[in-house]
Amino acid sequence: MKQITLPTYKELDAVLSKTKLKLHPSQVHGLVCGIMCGDPNTAASWEELVTGGGKEQMATHETLQALYEGTATQLNEFLFELQMILPADTVELPVRAEALTLWCQGMLTGLKLTQVQITGREPSELTEALNDFIEIAKMNYEEVVSSEEDEEAYTELVEYVRMAVILVYQDLREGDASVGTTGSANSLH
Repeated sequence: MKQITLPTYKELDAVLSKTKLKLHPSQVHGLVCGIMCGDPNTAASWEELVTGGGKEQMATHETLQALYEGTATQLNEFLFELQMILPADTVELPVRAEALTLWCQGMLTGLKLTQVQITGREPSELTEALNDFIEIAKMNYEEVVSSEEDEEAYTELVEYVRMAVILVYQDLREGDASVGTTGSANSLH
């Protein structure tokens, strides 16, 4: 099976730092995942949302396109190999925890942009996963300390989020096949 590689956290950070909005790399990857889960066929100009609409360098466009295509491939074909773009394990734990909260915020934003109902849903595994994204997005990362216990909790939380993304993606794809009601983001230009 072919390994799909996404831009690294540092590569994505480098190109985003040159854009008008200077968004966090983890937040942008969460956004792309949310868009892919909500409506992988969206015609929304997500790249403009990320950059702020400025004239971007070709390297920025190429890196963002690689992020989008790599994420799409991972979700469509190699679901359980989904990689999350987060800081390296050598980075201080509070910084990584902040990145995880931003990743979840990006995921929720991507889902909202594709008209997925986030709150007020009927109870289900999907609703539970969405509620967990909301809670993680609100996590107070400033209270996280670099302890063995918090390191383990962070690792487990990252894996939980990764698996929740897979659940959301599969659940919404099944919903599309049977009902086709996740909406469209074509109006996001």
